Amino acid sequence: MEHTFIATLTGIVSVKEGLDSDMADYIVVRSKLDNRLLKDDDTVAIFNISGTTSYQAFFIDKDTTIEQIKSKLEELNSLMNHDSEEMLKEYIKNMK
Repeated sequence: MEHTFIATLTGIVSVKEGLDSDMADYIVVRSKLDNRLLKDDDTVAIFNISGTTSYQAFFIDKDTTIEQIKSKLEELNSLMNHDSEEMLKEYIKNMK
């Protein structure tokens, strides 16, 4: 039986802010996985994966849905915790 990890939102930052932090490598990896060019004003949600030293970065655009991010997390055997989901929903809603 596989262990399911919990993903907790640690922050929502611009790419510029993220690249100037210790999260830079995670943002660069995500941009390569998504085949996306990094733009300073793009927005990234950073999640800590509990029980690991891993972080995951996901780009947040106006058309991003919670379901898209949850699906990517599920591929990593991780579930987004409730508080993180609520904060992210609110953030995305305010982007539109």
